[in-house]
Amino acid sequence: MQLKQESNKILSKDHPEVIVCLKDVSVAYGKNIALYKINLDIEKGDFIGIVGPNGSGKTTLLKTVLGLIKPIQGNINLFNQQISGKIPREIKNKISYIPQFTPFDKNFPALVEDVVMMGRYSKIGMFRMPNKEDKEKVKQSLKLVKMDNMAHRPIGHLSGGQQQKVMIAQALATSPSILLLDEPTSALDFKMTKNVMDILKQLNERYGITIVTIHHNLRIIKSYTKRVIAINKTLVYDGSPNDALFDEIIEEMYI
Repeated sequence: MQLKQESNKILSKDHPEVIVCLKDVSVAYGKNIALYKINLDIEKGDFIGIVGPNGSGKTTLLKTVLGLIKPIQGNINLFNQQISGKIPREIKNKISYIPQFTPFDKNFPALVEDVVMMGRYSKIGMFRMPNKEDKEKVKQSLKLVKMDNMAHRPIGHLSGGQQQKVMIAQALATSPSILLLDEPTSALDFKMTKNVMDILKQLNERYGITIVTIHHNLRIIKSYTKRVIAINKTLVYDGSPNDALFDEIIEEMYI
């Protein structure tokens, strides 16, 4: 399946398509509340930054959307389908997740293209050999992150920033509608951080992929995202990253 540019498709501002809806969602680890009564709509085409102090529930929020953590109360709706248990495969394949970055060992026995191909197995199954379409999708995904010239390099021989771009390509190999990222640039220098964020911006603006990323760098949040969510177990802000109110709330959260 080819990624299609969305430049000719205009979404109505009055009736945006909501692809993720959380209503009064609470999550707990034992007796400890991690998220409390979160109400959140994620719309098609959003580029959202999630911020908050350590332990505020940012990663828990993403894992709840992914179905990795079951809420103790509330309702979750994904792509207009109410989720009460296991997320159906056809919906799960629309969502890709990139966890916090862990560098590959330099002796890890896999080429870049092999790592990206791993992203196809959720679609094709673990026991079917990749076909021509799968291989083409891997090539296309690597090209989108400007790593197609590294396809035959051992993954462990790449820099941290290059490895992270490969992980984005792996996530793209499923042709997702929404991409969830947990601090995708935390181990990168500013130049590579900008490089990765430029790729995410292109995926959002040119191909219509919804981006939701946890980020600790407020400068990056203000430069790239269209919308920011601040959480501290509850939702404390949802709006423009350039609103003066956001600056006030962030100052209060981190004091």
